[in-house]
Amino acid sequence: MAKRPYNPKRSYRPELDVRAWDDIAELLGDSEPHGLFWPLVGPRRSGKTWALHGVAARLDAPAQLLRLDQQPELGSDLAARPIVLVDEPGRHLFTPGEVGRGRARAPDRGRIGQFLTWCRRLRQDRRQLLVAMTPAEWAALCLVGRENALVSERDLQPHLAPLRLDQAVAVARGDAEAEALLRRIAARSPDWLRNPYLVWHLLDRAQQEGRLRAAAHAELDALFASASAAANATGSDNYTHMVLYEGLAAPHQEALRLVTRGRAGEAEPAALAILRTSGLIGRAEGDPDGAREGIRDPLLAAHLPPPLRIHHISDLHAGPKTALRVNQAQVGPTPTKLAEGAGQGSVRESYREHVAQLRQRGDGPHLIVASGDLTETGRPEEYAEARALLEALAALASPHPDLAADAPRVLVVGGNHDVDWQQTRGADGARARHLPFARELDGFPRPPLEEPPERRKLATVTYADAGLEVILLGSAEFGGEIDELLVELLDDLRAKVLADAEPSPAGRAPDELQRLRDRLSRLDPGLVHNEDLSRLRGRPKVQPLRIAVLHHPVSPLPATTDVAPYAGLINAGAVKDALFEAGVDLVLHGHMHSAWLAEERWVGRARPLRIAAAPSLSSRLIHEAHGYNEILLYREGDDHFQLEVRAIARSGESWSESAALAPFPAP
Repeated sequence: MAKRPYNPKRSYRPELDVRAWDDIAELLGDSEPHGLFWPLVGPRRSGKTWALHGVAARLDAPAQLLRLDQQPELGSDLAARPIVLVDEPGRHLFTPGEVGRGRARAPDRGRIGQFLTWCRRLRQDRRQLLVAMTPAEWAALCLVGRENALVSERDLQPHLAPLRLDQAVAVARGDAEAEALLRRIAARSPDWLRNPYLVWHLLDRAQQEGRLRAAAHAELDALFASASAAANATGSDNYTHMVLYEGLAAPHQEALRLVTRGRAGEAEPAALAILRTSGLIGRAEGDPDGAREGIRDPLLAAHLPPPLRIHHISDLHAGPKTALRVNQAQVGPTPTKLAEGAGQGSVRESYREHVAQLRQRGDGPHLIVASGDLTETGRPEEYAEARALLEALAALASPHPDLAADAPRVLVVGGNHDVDWQQTRGADGARARHLPFARELDGFPRPPLEEPPERRKLATVTYADAGLEVILLGSAEFGGEIDELLVELLDDLRAKVLADAEPSPAGRAPDELQRLRDRLSRLDPGLVHNEDLSRLRGRPKVQPLRIAVLHHPVSPLPATTDVAPYAGLINAGAVKDALFEAGVDLVLHGHMHSAWLAEERWVGRARPLRIAAAPSLSSRLIHEAHGYNEILLYREGDDHFQLEVRAIARSGESWSESAALAPFPAP
């Protein structure tokens, strides 16, 4: 790079200023503001100080530059000049004190009143005023000055507009490699070229890391990630701290969070307006009309990424009990053709189409978690149906900045219907019953129940950049178990009936006894093996968020009553105790075909155990709507996380929220 490039940390040099300030100079020369002064509003690091110097260099009349953060009293060294350019007024607007996350600088009405009185005196002396300020400083002045028309939104203009490509290239000062890199960045991620500081910082990182020739997308992404990490490193020079927490008022900070969550309509309109004027939010270049606003500052966008969306689906029951989209009461070729013409297909297919539509409008899931009973009886053709859906969902999963391109997008656990009930007897039955699930769903992260409990590892998937760990627990360990004593008794009874050629005491024929034997001898206990619970208890929590997934419910659901033996977990208390001890933030399960969101508290446990039960996605055997759960992970920086859960129910061909678990923080 050139020997004397632009550097925002150095004093102003006219030959290094890439912007033109004639529009502001004309305002100061020919126009009067509606309030006491012309505001120049922009976030920290956007170039306000250089702007004041640039304006002074272009004015015909003499001007005085005042840095009020260095003035113990207002205007203590004011010269007799017709134009006053004011920088850093915050010292005279806020209560002194440190600023941190979750707080904003506290406006001081007395100080603000004194500042406005000072501005009024200068106006009475027929001086023009240009005040450079952050959105937080502007909000503080509006707090007192708007009611007396001393401050007017009509004076706001986006003077600190994004750089044009030629202006951004000028920051490189003739360095051919740097200029070529900036052109590649403009085509890839133009938000990085919005102001001179971002351009300088990016080129500085590229030079330090030998990336000036970076061309491939992966190389550029690595450069952006490195630049974000460097700018947001801890210390007084932390970019995010300066821009977000010092430079924005509380409503602005909350508005930014809502923008990232796609809920800008809930933010204060005035906060959104000043964020737009400051260039912090807006529509991306090339976005179609109606596209959602987003954060345009790439360093803030890395600190406040969009929510990570997880779809929790369960109980697909691929097979003969699949729910269909069209009610086909009759049978035969004509009704079948009519149903096909009306859009017949499975509810699973309706969900796949729903996910495709969500992705198209920017609301698609980034991860999909399936909590068991993917099939009805574990037949190969049923697994083929289930796998086809899971592979389609993996292909439809939306990209996210916190997920690597090769990160697993679909995670699964098995249910009691996914067990091979024909392979549960004998010494090898304990493991053989899980072999079809392992074979047919190979490639998807899952609990390895086909391996002996004493030797297998706890199934976990970690998404480090998102701060998330997902633990996959097998609760169908003994699915399809045989009651050997009952089998023996019924076999003896059947043999006696056959030998005597007489009806049984219960009046049962031999074939009826055989069917009774097959039905009554099947047990289906839900159980997470103690070996897996021990591993869960002993696994340190290294990510801020931990989600556990299993098939069977950890607590009874109020909406359903199941009189079948072993409807839930026979060791539910031990499972929940392990979940509490392991610091699990959210438990996902299915099995009951009902949606349910809950918070369960235990005496002696500081935090509640939050539970989300998903309804059946596509079984015919339901007593409420098909649906799924949407889990939203909100991240702010590397140490502030929240989870929100929404129950989504299907009605016809539409899907809508039916209940929600409000955002709750990770510890």
